[in-house]
Amino acid sequence: MTKINLIKSDKIDKSKWDACIQRSVNRKVYGYSWYLDVVSDNWDALVYGDYELVFPIVFKKILIFKKIYHPFFCQQLGPFSSNLSLLNDPHVVSEILIYLYQSYRKFDFSINHHCVIPIKNSINQHAHINCIERVNLELDLRDDYRKICSNYNQNTKRNLKKSRDYNFGFKELCDVAQFISLYKKHVGYKSNLKSTHYHNMYALIDTCINKQKGFLYALYDQNNNILAGAFFVSCFERDILLFHFSNQKININIMSVLIDKYISMHSSRNKILDFEGSSIPSIKRFYKGFGAVERNYIHIIK
Repeated sequence: MTKINLIKSDKIDKSKWDACIQRSVNRKVYGYSWYLDVVSDNWDALVYGDYELVFPIVFKKILIFKKIYHPFFCQQLGPFSSNLSLLNDPHVVSEILIYLYQSYRKFDFSINHHCVIPIKNSINQHAHINCIERVNLELDLRDDYRKICSNYNQNTKRNLKKSRDYNFGFKELCDVAQFISLYKKHVGYKSNLKSTHYHNMYALIDTCINKQKGFLYALYDQNNNILAGAFFVSCFERDILLFHFSNQKININIMSVLIDKYISMHSSRNKILDFEGSSIPSIKRFYKGFGAVERNYIHIIK
Protein backbone atom coordinates (compact mmCIF):
# COMPACT_ATOMS: atom_id res chain seq x y z
CA MET A 1 0.00 0.00 0.00
CA THR A 2 1.26 3.49 -0.87
CA LYS A 3 2.32 5.44 2.18
CA ILE A 4 1.62 9.02 3.15
CA ASN A 5 4.76 11.12 3.40
CA LEU A 6 5.41 14.36 5.21
CA ILE A 7 6.77 17.04 2.86
CA LYS A 8 8.21 20.25 4.28
CA SER A 9 6.93 23.54 2.89
CA ASP A 10 10.04 24.35 0.84
CA LYS A 11 9.92 20.90 -0.82
CA ILE A 12 6.24 20.93 -1.83
CA ASP A 13 5.70 20.83 -5.59
CA LYS A 14 3.05 23.54 -5.69
CA SER A 15 2.15 22.95 -9.33
CA LYS A 16 1.31 19.31 -8.51
CA TRP A 17 -0.38 20.40 -5.28
CA ASP A 18 -2.66 22.88 -7.03
CA ALA A 19 -3.39 20.38 -9.80
CA CYS A 20 -4.57 17.94 -7.11
CA ILE A 21 -6.81 20.60 -5.57
CA GLN A 22 -8.16 21.50 -9.03
CA ARG A 23 -9.13 17.87 -9.75
CA SER A 24 -10.40 16.98 -6.27
CA VAL A 25 -13.97 15.78 -5.82
CA ASN A 26 -14.10 17.87 -2.63
CA ARG A 27 -12.16 20.84 -3.97
CA LYS A 28 -12.34 24.14 -2.14
CA VAL A 29 -10.45 27.35 -2.79
CA TYR A 30 -9.00 27.15 0.75
CA GLY A 31 -6.76 24.26 -0.36
CA TYR A 32 -4.86 26.13 -3.07
CA SER A 33 -1.20 26.73 -2.20
CA TRP A 34 -1.46 30.48 -2.85
CA TYR A 35 -4.46 30.70 -0.50
CA LEU A 36 -2.60 28.84 2.26
CA ASP A 37 0.45 31.05 1.71
CA VAL A 38 -1.66 34.12 2.46
CA VAL A 39 -3.61 32.91 5.50
CA SER A 40 -0.84 31.01 7.31
CA ASP A 41 2.74 31.64 8.36
CA ASN A 42 3.82 28.01 8.08
CA TRP A 43 2.40 24.96 6.42
CA ASP A 44 3.74 21.52 5.58
CA ALA A 45 1.92 18.69 3.84
CA LEU A 46 1.01 15.04 4.06
CA VAL A 47 1.04 13.65 0.51
CA TYR A 48 -0.19 10.26 -0.67
CA GLY A 49 1.62 8.85 -3.70
CA ASP A 50 2.41 11.34 -6.45
CA TYR A 51 0.05 14.02 -5.10
CA GLU A 52 -2.96 11.72 -5.43
CA LEU A 53 -4.18 12.92 -2.03
CA VAL A 54 -2.92 15.96 -0.13
CA PHE A 55 -3.46 17.18 3.42
CA PRO A 56 -2.17 20.63 4.50
CA ILE A 57 -0.68 20.97 7.97
CA VAL A 58 -0.87 24.60 9.11
CA PHE A 59 1.23 25.07 12.22
CA LYS A 60 2.85 27.54 14.55
CA LYS A 61 5.85 27.03 16.77
CA ILE A 62 5.47 27.24 20.56
CA LEU A 63 8.93 26.99 22.12
CA ILE A 64 10.26 23.64 20.88
CA PHE A 65 6.82 22.31 19.93
CA LYS A 66 4.63 22.69 16.86
CA LYS A 67 0.88 23.13 17.18
CA ILE A 68 -1.44 22.53 14.25
CA TYR A 69 -4.06 25.27 14.20
CA HIS A 70 -6.94 26.25 11.98
CA PRO A 71 -6.14 29.53 10.20
CA PHE A 72 -8.53 32.46 9.99
CA PHE A 73 -10.47 32.93 6.73
CA CYS A 74 -10.15 29.24 5.84
CA GLN A 75 -13.25 27.34 6.88
CA GLN A 76 -12.63 23.80 5.61
CA LEU A 77 -9.36 22.02 4.86
CA GLY A 78 -8.53 18.35 5.49
CA PRO A 79 -7.62 15.77 2.80
CA PHE A 80 -8.23 16.59 -0.88
CA SER A 81 -8.24 14.05 -3.71
CA SER A 82 -9.79 13.29 -7.09
CA ASN A 83 -10.18 9.70 -5.90
CA LEU A 84 -13.29 9.38 -3.75
CA SER A 85 -12.30 5.88 -2.63
CA LEU A 86 -9.06 7.31 -1.20
CA LEU A 87 -10.98 9.95 0.74
CA ASN A 88 -13.25 7.24 2.13
CA ASP A 89 -10.52 4.68 2.75
CA PRO A 90 -10.42 4.10 6.54
CA HIS A 91 -6.77 3.01 6.34
CA VAL A 92 -5.69 6.26 4.64
CA VAL A 93 -7.76 8.38 7.04
CA SER A 94 -6.45 6.45 10.03
CA GLU A 95 -2.85 6.84 8.81
CA ILE A 96 -3.30 10.62 8.69
CA LEU A 97 -4.81 10.76 12.17
CA ILE A 98 -2.21 8.44 13.69
CA TYR A 99 0.59 10.57 12.24
CA LEU A 100 -0.95 13.75 13.64
CA TYR A 101 -1.69 12.12 16.98
CA GLN A 102 1.86 10.86 17.42
CA SER A 103 3.67 13.90 16.04
CA TYR A 104 1.85 16.88 17.57
CA ARG A 105 0.87 17.62 21.14
CA LYS A 106 -2.14 19.63 19.97
CA PHE A 107 -4.04 20.04 16.75
CA ASP A 108 -7.10 21.96 15.64
CA PHE A 109 -8.53 21.72 12.11
CA SER A 110 -11.75 21.36 10.11
CA ILE A 111 -12.67 18.67 7.60
CA ASN A 112 -15.08 19.13 4.70
CA HIS A 113 -18.22 17.02 4.63
CA HIS A 114 -17.02 14.52 1.97
CA CYS A 115 -14.80 12.89 4.60
CA VAL A 116 -17.10 12.97 7.62
CA ILE A 117 -18.00 9.27 7.94
CA PRO A 118 -14.49 7.73 7.65
CA ILE A 119 -13.02 10.49 9.84
CA LYS A 120 -15.65 9.95 12.55
CA ASN A 121 -15.11 6.18 12.50
CA SER A 122 -11.34 6.64 12.84
CA ILE A 123 -11.67 9.22 15.60
CA ASN A 124 -13.62 6.75 17.71
CA GLN A 125 -10.37 4.81 18.08
CA HIS A 126 -8.59 7.77 19.72
CA ALA A 127 -9.87 8.76 23.17
CA HIS A 128 -8.14 12.16 23.22
CA ILE A 129 -9.48 13.44 19.89
CA ASN A 130 -12.79 15.32 19.86
CA CYS A 131 -15.03 15.71 16.84
CA ILE A 132 -17.49 18.64 16.66
CA GLU A 133 -20.07 19.16 13.90
CA ARG A 134 -20.21 22.73 12.62
CA VAL A 135 -22.89 24.44 10.57
CA ASN A 136 -22.42 25.56 6.99
CA LEU A 137 -25.26 27.02 4.94
CA GLU A 138 -25.48 26.97 1.15
CA LEU A 139 -27.91 28.25 -1.47
CA ASP A 140 -28.15 26.71 -4.94
CA LEU A 141 -28.33 29.48 -7.55
CA ARG A 142 -29.27 27.36 -10.58
CA ASP A 143 -32.94 28.37 -10.43
CA ASP A 144 -34.11 31.73 -11.72
CA TYR A 145 -34.39 34.64 -9.31
CA ARG A 146 -38.18 34.51 -9.04
CA LYS A 147 -38.13 30.88 -7.93
CA ILE A 148 -35.25 31.42 -5.49
CA CYS A 149 -36.87 34.40 -3.77
CA SER A 150 -40.19 32.55 -3.53
CA ASN A 151 -38.37 30.37 -0.99
CA TYR A 152 -37.33 33.31 1.19
CA ASN A 153 -38.97 33.23 4.60
CA GLN A 154 -41.58 35.81 5.56
CA ASN A 155 -39.19 37.92 7.59
CA THR A 156 -36.77 38.28 4.66
CA LYS A 157 -39.60 39.06 2.24
CA ARG A 158 -41.03 41.66 4.64
CA ASN A 159 -37.62 43.30 5.05
CA LEU A 160 -37.06 43.49 1.29
CA LYS A 161 -40.51 44.96 0.78
CA LYS A 162 -39.57 47.81 3.14
CA SER A 163 -36.38 48.43 1.14
CA ARG A 164 -38.39 49.43 -1.95
CA ASP A 165 -38.92 52.84 -0.36
CA TYR A 166 -35.18 53.50 -0.73
CA ASN A 167 -33.26 54.02 -3.93
CA PHE A 168 -30.25 51.81 -3.20
CA GLY A 169 -27.34 51.53 -5.59
CA PHE A 170 -25.43 48.29 -5.96
CA LYS A 171 -22.08 47.95 -7.71
CA GLU A 172 -18.57 46.59 -7.44
CA LEU A 173 -16.17 48.30 -5.03
CA CYS A 174 -12.63 48.72 -6.35
CA ASP A 175 -10.88 50.10 -3.27
CA VAL A 176 -9.73 47.23 -1.03
CA ALA A 177 -8.28 49.62 1.58
CA GLN A 178 -11.65 51.41 1.86
CA PHE A 179 -13.43 48.09 2.36
CA ILE A 180 -10.99 47.06 5.11
CA SER A 181 -11.36 50.44 6.82
CA LEU A 182 -15.17 50.19 6.83
CA TYR A 183 -15.00 46.57 7.97
CA LYS A 184 -12.82 47.61 10.92
CA LYS A 185 -15.24 50.40 11.78
CA HIS A 186 -18.42 48.33 11.70
CA VAL A 187 -17.23 44.80 12.56
CA GLY A 188 -13.81 45.19 14.18
CA TYR A 189 -15.07 45.86 17.69
CA LYS A 190 -16.74 42.43 17.87
CA SER A 191 -14.47 40.35 15.63
CA ASN A 192 -11.37 40.07 17.88
CA LEU A 193 -9.14 40.42 14.83
CA LYS A 194 -5.56 41.62 15.27
CA SER A 195 -3.46 43.77 12.95
CA THR A 196 -1.90 40.64 11.39
CA HIS A 197 -5.38 39.38 10.55
CA TYR A 198 -6.27 42.65 8.81
CA HIS A 199 -2.99 42.45 6.91
CA ASN A 200 -3.90 38.92 5.78
CA MET A 201 -7.43 40.03 4.94
CA TYR A 202 -6.11 42.78 2.67
CA ALA A 203 -3.62 40.40 1.03
CA LEU A 204 -6.28 37.72 0.54
CA ILE A 205 -8.83 40.07 -1.04
CA ASP A 206 -6.19 41.66 -3.25
CA THR A 207 -4.79 38.27 -4.33
CA CYS A 208 -8.23 36.82 -5.12
CA ILE A 209 -9.23 39.85 -7.17
CA ASN A 210 -5.96 39.79 -9.11
CA LYS A 211 -6.48 36.09 -9.83
CA GLN A 212 -10.08 36.83 -10.85
CA LYS A 213 -11.31 34.61 -8.04
CA GLY A 214 -13.07 37.22 -5.94
CA PHE A 215 -15.02 40.44 -6.04
CA LEU A 216 -16.18 43.23 -3.74
CA TYR A 217 -19.72 44.61 -3.80
CA ALA A 218 -21.16 47.62 -2.01
CA LEU A 219 -24.65 48.97 -1.37
CA TYR A 220 -25.01 52.76 -1.64
CA ASP A 221 -27.60 55.30 -0.55
CA GLN A 222 -28.84 58.19 -2.73
CA ASN A 223 -25.86 60.32 -1.67
CA ASN A 224 -23.39 57.62 -2.74
CA ASN A 225 -22.51 56.72 0.84
CA ILE A 226 -21.64 53.06 1.40
CA LEU A 227 -24.21 51.33 3.60
CA ALA A 228 -22.91 47.77 3.32
CA GLY A 229 -20.13 45.83 1.69
CA ALA A 230 -19.29 42.20 1.01
CA PHE A 231 -16.38 40.23 -0.37
CA PHE A 232 -17.05 36.96 -2.19
CA VAL A 233 -14.38 34.41 -3.07
CA SER A 234 -15.46 32.91 -6.39
CA CYS A 235 -13.96 29.54 -7.32
CA PHE A 236 -15.15 26.07 -8.39
CA GLU A 237 -18.73 27.22 -9.11
CA ARG A 238 -18.93 28.41 -5.48
CA ASP A 239 -19.14 32.01 -4.25
CA ILE A 240 -18.18 32.20 -0.58
CA LEU A 241 -19.41 35.16 1.46
CA LEU A 242 -16.13 35.62 3.28
CA PHE A 243 -16.32 39.16 4.73
CA HIS A 244 -19.17 41.60 5.09
CA PHE A 245 -20.25 44.64 7.08
CA SER A 246 -23.24 46.97 7.25
CA ASN A 247 -23.93 50.44 8.58
CA GLN A 248 -27.35 49.96 10.14
CA LYS A 249 -28.79 53.48 10.13
CA ILE A 250 -32.25 52.78 8.79
CA ASN A 251 -35.04 50.51 9.97
CA ILE A 252 -34.31 47.59 7.64
CA ASN A 253 -31.63 44.92 7.52
CA ILE A 254 -29.14 46.34 5.02
CA MET A 255 -27.25 43.07 4.54
CA SER A 256 -30.40 41.27 3.43
CA VAL A 257 -30.77 43.88 0.67
CA LEU A 258 -27.16 43.42 -0.46
CA ILE A 259 -27.43 39.62 -0.49
CA ASP A 260 -30.74 39.75 -2.37
CA LYS A 261 -29.20 42.00 -5.03
CA TYR A 262 -26.27 39.60 -5.31
CA ILE A 263 -28.69 36.66 -5.74
CA SER A 264 -30.63 38.58 -8.38
CA MET A 265 -27.40 39.23 -10.31
CA HIS A 266 -26.03 35.66 -10.06
CA SER A 267 -29.17 33.52 -10.26
CA SER A 268 -29.76 31.03 -13.11
CA ARG A 269 -26.10 30.00 -12.98
CA ASN A 270 -24.44 26.73 -12.03
CA LYS A 271 -23.23 28.18 -8.73
CA ILE A 272 -23.51 27.78 -5.00
CA LEU A 273 -23.71 30.75 -2.64
CA ASP A 274 -21.81 29.60 0.44
CA PHE A 275 -22.63 31.61 3.57
CA GLU A 276 -19.91 29.89 5.66
CA GLY A 277 -22.05 29.21 8.74
CA SER A 278 -23.14 29.90 11.36
CA SER A 279 -23.96 28.04 14.59
CA ILE A 280 -25.04 31.35 16.19
CA PRO A 281 -28.86 31.04 16.15
CA SER A 282 -29.62 34.58 14.90
CA ILE A 283 -27.08 34.39 12.05
CA LYS A 284 -28.14 30.87 11.12
CA ARG A 285 -31.77 32.03 11.01
CA PHE A 286 -30.79 35.04 8.86
CA TYR A 287 -29.03 32.93 6.21
CA LYS A 288 -31.77 30.30 6.22
CA GLY A 289 -34.15 33.15 5.50
CA PHE A 290 -32.84 33.09 1.90
CA GLY A 291 -33.65 29.39 1.53
CA ALA A 292 -30.14 28.18 2.38
CA VAL A 293 -29.73 24.57 3.50
CA GLU A 294 -27.20 22.97 5.82
CA ARG A 295 -24.09 21.28 4.38
CA ASN A 296 -22.21 20.74 7.60
CA TYR A 297 -18.61 19.78 8.26
CA ILE A 298 -16.60 18.60 11.27
CA HIS A 299 -13.96 20.22 13.42
CA ILE A 300 -11.33 18.06 15.09
CA ILE A 301 -9.40 18.93 18.24
CA LYS A 302 -6.76 17.09 20.22
